[in-house]
Amino acid sequence: MYTAKQVADVDVLSGGRVDCGIGIGWLREEFDAVAMPFDHRGARANEHIEVMKQLWTQPTSSYDGRYYKLPECRMYPKPVQQPHPPIHVGGESDGALRRTARLGKGWFGFNRQPDEVPEALDRLDRALDEEGRPRSDVEISICPYFRGTDADGIKRYAELGVDRVIVVVFGFDREGLVRAADEAAALVEVASAL
Repeated sequence: MYTAKQVADVDVLSGGRVDCGIGIGWLREEFDAVAMPFDHRGARANEHIEVMKQLWTQPTSSYDGRYYKLPECRMYPKPVQQPHPPIHVGGESDGALRRTARLGKGWFGFNRQPDEVPEALDRLDRALDEEGRPRSDVEISICPYFRGTDADGIKRYAELGVDRVIVVVFGFDREGLVRAADEAAALVEVASAL
């Protein structure tokens, strides 16, 4: 699988610093554009993850699933990180949270303000309980997206157990980009002090 090879290559080139982010997609037209079925995309994503784990961890890999079949093969180089690069699952659905609990090392929540985080974490905790995993086993990342945040928001996210806040740095011109970057840098200072 090309994705597994590319992630392994970047992991090697970066000295073991790559995280692999997975999301199943939501826009049917994107699937149509690449001639991929929209239905069963979650189940296909689960098998993708299993195939990648095989390629990253086994000297000789193979897989025989409902959607994918991988004949015996070898893929090198193997990732630096052991057993493999951490997989972060993005998504807000119960399926995404179950996928995180079963197969992921991290969860990426999108467009959430601090007061919207506890509900999602409660659902994630239930999924983790079903898999026999503690929340401490999963890194929580949240992106407030264009809703933004401030120093108080960063502190509140940390209090809720969020490990990483991903802030959008976006500007329509040079001055706007510089201002957004400066604002993001100030938030990094707040987070570093926590």
